[in-house]
Amino acid sequence: MQITLFSLFMSVIWSGALVVFNHFCRKNPFLIRQLGITNLLCLYLFPVLRMILPCEFSFTRVIYSPEVFDDIYANKTGAVQITVVTVLLTVWAAVAVVLLLRFAVQYRRMLKIFSTCSVCESEQCRRVFNRVLNTCKRQVKVEIRQSRYIQIPMGAGIFRRCILLPEKEYSDSELYYILRHEYTHFQNRDLTVKIFMYIYWCIFWWNPVIYFLKKDMEQLLEIKCDLDVTAHMGNRDKAEYLATIVAMLKNAEAKKEERLFCGAATLVSGSGGAKIVERFQIVSSGCGNGRKNGLFAGGWLLIFVLLTAASYSFAVRPDYEMPEEAAADDRNPAASGYRMECIDGTYYVHFNEF
Repeated sequence: MQITLFSLFMSVIWSGALVVFNHFCRKNPFLIRQLGITNLLCLYLFPVLRMILPCEFSFTRVIYSPEVFDDIYANKTGAVQITVVTVLLTVWAAVAVVLLLRFAVQYRRMLKIFSTCSVCESEQCRRVFNRVLNTCKRQVKVEIRQSRYIQIPMGAGIFRRCILLPEKEYSDSELYYILRHEYTHFQNRDLTVKIFMYIYWCIFWWNPVIYFLKKDMEQLLEIKCDLDVTAHMGNRDKAEYLATIVAMLKNAEAKKEERLFCGAATLVSGSGGAKIVERFQIVSSGCGNGRKNGLFAGGWLLIFVLLTAASYSFAVRPDYEMPEEAAADDRNPAASGYRMECIDGTYYVHFNEF
């Protein structure tokens, strides 16, 4: 097993293809009904794993293609020296480190802001939150705080979990749906997934498909949370839940707060009305509650397993023509070309001699 520039290139191609395929799958109402949101989320693990493991195995078949990456490599005195690749890898690593450090600073700043907000000690809050706890089977420890400086309810924290509420008046039903939504995020460990996705995005920042993956995962997590909250609700309760989201969205400066609270799970997003409409449609129809067709879901999962396995079955490498100076060499009168080989990360040129 080895990792080369060419295996990384194949990983980018296959991972991107799987992400794009998943993106169109989740837009199909039929697939949402048959697979369910949870299974759709699982399918996104395949492109993530394919990108994390850009390896060539012992069974990988090498396909030589003439003059692939010819502009990236330079040949000098029979040895291949990496030039542009070294620069690109350096830039990749430098930007990734900067993005990771920035995310760590932003996340720590967000947790500090949460810790300085006052604890919500109102009788209404205690009463409604106890109702939420009684509704949920699995309980997690969560603090409820409030702040006058935010307009969107949100949750944050992996170990010290906190729900932060805007400092305003709520009806019992509004407060219940808000707390239930954010509490469900903690139950589902959605914030752990969001943080992992931020780290993954920071590392592979140069891959444009990562932006599709990140947005799709965030939207599916919100839809899954909506469906979990409304799973046993009637149409009237669902309408009240969706009305609460609309009420929070009306005056919310969502985009500003999403940038400030990086890594938090917000009730509404400022990234576009189309995503809110999609959430409303799925909750209203209940088409994403899923697991209706286990055989169909199993077959779909098998397809992704086979596609991922097939992606490791071959790799493309360059096959250069013999340079004129080498062809005229008396030591190689009948030489027809040479091949490049990678051994422990070092590239060698092998001349064909007859």
